[in-house]
Amino acid sequence: MSGARREEEHAPRGVRRLALVLRPDSDLQAPLGEVCEWASATGVTLVGADGEPRLPDGVERRAESDLAADCDAVVALGGDGTMLGALRLAAPHGAPVLGINLGTLGYLAELDAAHLGEALSALRDGTYTVEARTGLALAPAPSSGPAEQIAYNDIVLSRVPGRGQAALGLRVDDELLVRYASDGVIVATPQGSTAYSFAAGGPLVSPRAQGMIVTPDAPHGLFNRAVVLAEGERLGIEVLASSAPVSLEVDGQLRGHAEPGAMLDVLARPNAAWVVRVRPGGFAERARRKLGITDPAGLADFDMAGHER
Repeated sequence: MSGARREEEHAPRGVRRLALVLRPDSDLQAPLGEVCEWASATGVTLVGADGEPRLPDGVERRAESDLAADCDAVVALGGDGTMLGALRLAAPHGAPVLGINLGTLGYLAELDAAHLGEALSALRDGTYTVEARTGLALAPAPSSGPAEQIAYNDIVLSRVPGRGQAALGLRVDDELLVRYASDGVIVATPQGSTAYSFAAGGPLVSPRAQGMIVTPDAPHGLFNRAVVLAEGERLGIEVLASSAPVSLEVDGQLRGHAEPGAMLDVLARPNAAWVVRVRPGGFAERARRKLGITDPAGLADFDMAGHER
């Protein structure tokens, strides 16, 4: 798909059909009631998953795999896990996802529940923007490991407790970068750079960037830095013969284990998913607010030139 065609398909427009993805095992009566009241008043068709008992009558029901088909957008009511689940359902259909945080941090969500009305108004009026997000395609070598997976946050290989260290070899486009024993390795999308990768010492990266961030988890050795790879560069991960078996997580979900000798390839997939933005604040504002970034006391009232402010 050409860039012009992609931009045209995701040009903001008033939403007429909206899919809902709900945080599991939560009482969502208040936000669901607000969404349904808004949809009734504006003539918007709501779509939900088959078998979801919390959805009121009048919501069109579908299989999860087809939830976002022909929908203008998807609203995820929950936290970051709900947002990632919504991206998995929406991405194959090209639908953008609006995250409404009902939890604590909710870094991936656009707005908190108190601003749900503001978000719904933006959807109705078409006064929102759509941003692309990079994904990660994990493909095992033939007969070596699980089937291909797509991640929108991160792919993590980690040692199994009680089974010893993970011994891994990392290659970039078939060129050896490093081998180390560690607790594992975290391969994050730019959007996912604020999650496990950040906790392990990786950099903050704008979610609008492309490529991937490769961060070792508690490595044993001199090389302990994160590496940022560009779009089109392929990361190869080898579970070395001296390694214990490692677990494989995709967006926080356990997807299997890799034994010594396993080979995995990871490629960045630009424009793998889309998110709805309804506020003008960018990466810096969100990182500062969500991560609680504060200035040192000595700089809080002065800029770097020494001027009081």
